[in-house]
Amino acid sequence: MQEFHSTKYPALYKSTKEDINKGYKYQARIMIDGKAYKKILGYSKKDKLTDRSANLLLQKYKEDIEQGYSPTKAMKLDKLFEIYFDTLKETKWKTIKGSIYNRYIGQYEKANSKEISKLTKEELGQKKSIDKNKIGHKSIDSIKQMHISKIISNMDAIGLSPRTQKSILEVLKPMFKFALENKIAKEDPTTFITVKIPSQKKIVTNATELFKKVYAGIVAYYHDNPYYKTLFLFGFTGRRKSEILNLKWENIDIDNNYYWIEDTKNDDKQKYQLPPYLKESLLDIKDERKGLVFKSPITGGVIANTDRQMRQLKKFTGIENLSLHYMRNILVSALAEQQVEAITLSGLLGHRDVNTINKYLSTNHYKSSQIGLNKVDDILDVEIVK
Repeated sequence: MQEFHSTKYPALYKSTKEDINKGYKYQARIMIDGKAYKKILGYSKKDKLTDRSANLLLQKYKEDIEQGYSPTKAMKLDKLFEIYFDTLKETKWKTIKGSIYNRYIGQYEKANSKEISKLTKEELGQKKSIDKNKIGHKSIDSIKQMHISKIISNMDAIGLSPRTQKSILEVLKPMFKFALENKIAKEDPTTFITVKIPSQKKIVTNATELFKKVYAGIVAYYHDNPYYKTLFLFGFTGRRKSEILNLKWENIDIDNNYYWIEDTKNDDKQKYQLPPYLKESLLDIKDERKGLVFKSPITGGVIANTDRQMRQLKKFTGIENLSLHYMRNILVSALAEQQVEAITLSGLLGHRDVNTINKYLSTNHYKSSQIGLNKVDDILDVEIVK
């Protein structure tokens, strides 16, 4: 154990031996309200400290503790996230936050080795690049804006979308806000970092024909895989990806042909019609019909991603920009070609506010889904089962 001797400044100690490269080590030893605190303040060579400047650091350290700030040198970001995560309500957004943190920022819980073993060579390469820039192992007070910016720039370099890049800020910003409010940290390194998301509005031409092509592609490519056939067909009901992946069997009424989407952000439930082609596909899924409809076959939780399956579908259909989000665009454009009104389209997509004139209208999601999905049957020339 390294020995220290006292300096002329109370509570400031200096090592008796000098490190060749770093110099003398300075240590603070203070007692506040009967509790002892100890901290290494730095080195004479490495940090260019003198007895006087080391004492100034000691006084700052003492003031922080007296003002209620917890000493954060030993607390890693992973630990902070664990503490913050435990304070969140049990919602689907909490689950998503945990997944985003583990994938791009740190590792607050043990990685699933079975899921990792199933990654492709391309996915493993991407994971290695992401892991290299993770900051969960860093102490809170050592994390700077440049560390977070590096994560984002790397995500951009490996082709992850601005929407995905922004998701790490949606996790880190409230996390550091929590740290500031609880005096665990004194600075928020996310303050001046932004990610601009370009407009996602896509112009879809010949939408009706494109709708038919994608629908036929899903049915043909996944004809012997009802799990993924149903998952992607849900994209043609106007549902968002998160709504699909978090859908539960308990929220589906097979007999009466409807289902509920639980929006935990606004404590709102939205009822939608279950179209015949989707009902038939759902019934083909071999499942005990409890919990998540599209549960991970490995963990039983929410699927980590569907990128590989979507890439296969893109290749099969020849539609390079195909995604679940784009399928919402195709659906709306195809229905617009069928003269479906904007208020109905908005209700079908789950919007609460259709802007301008629709601010004065109440949106009936179920009625909108009935009108819209009946038009889908017309497009696909499918007999409607009453």
